[in-house]
Amino acid sequence: MIIEGSRILVLGANGVLGSYISELLQSKGAQILGTARSNQSSVTLNANFSERLILDLNDPVSIAAVASYLISSELPLDGVINAAGVVGFGTVEATSSQMAAMLMQVNHLGPAELVTQLLPVLKKSAEVGNTPIVVGITGVVAERAFPGMAAYVASKTAHAAWLSALALEIRRAKIRVLDAHPGHTETGLASRSVFGSAPKFPQGLTPEHVAQVIVTAIERDATSLTSADF
Repeated sequence: MIIEGSRILVLGANGVLGSYISELLQSKGAQILGTARSNQSSVTLNANFSERLILDLNDPVSIAAVASYLISSELPLDGVINAAGVVGFGTVEATSSQMAAMLMQVNHLGPAELVTQLLPVLKKSAEVGNTPIVVGITGVVAERAFPGMAAYVASKTAHAAWLSALALEIRRAKIRVLDAHPGHTETGLASRSVFGSAPKFPQGLTPEHVAQVIVTAIERDATSLTSADF
């Protein structure tokens, strides 16, 4: 993919990993449309982004509003990168269905709905000769399960499976799908769990490294990044 001149939507662009990915893409000439979950968190979005948007993946109305806005703008969209997400910890027995449902909504159903609604504008990008991309960061948990993280693993595995099916469906439209599986990364997400307490993880990957691997894969037209690639 030629990043220079592209227009890319980055979900969770105010987060540690999302901000690094956005900065790298900007340094290569991309226009970034960055999202944050709320007005309060949006103040940390980079002031140099082309647009700063509010997107709450736990709210279908918010998802529909962002999709409608991007479609109605009639401007090209060359990529959607999902660097947003939440985590929760607890045994299967200790995790309520409501807790699990929230992780599933934010980590899978919400981004899946947004991407689905944005497919028409991504197809328009392909029709004019660009190489649009959808990027998910489902992580190493999409490859293997871990105890005390069943709901989180389920939400990320569901999204990885959805991305695999999406890739098959939209390849003729010349839209590429990339799913990245980095291992534990030092973004601080585990310390901000929405329920439960994180176990003691070994030292993780740096977000700078993970961002660089993902952006390089975008440039090289890769379609997958396993945990071994990081």
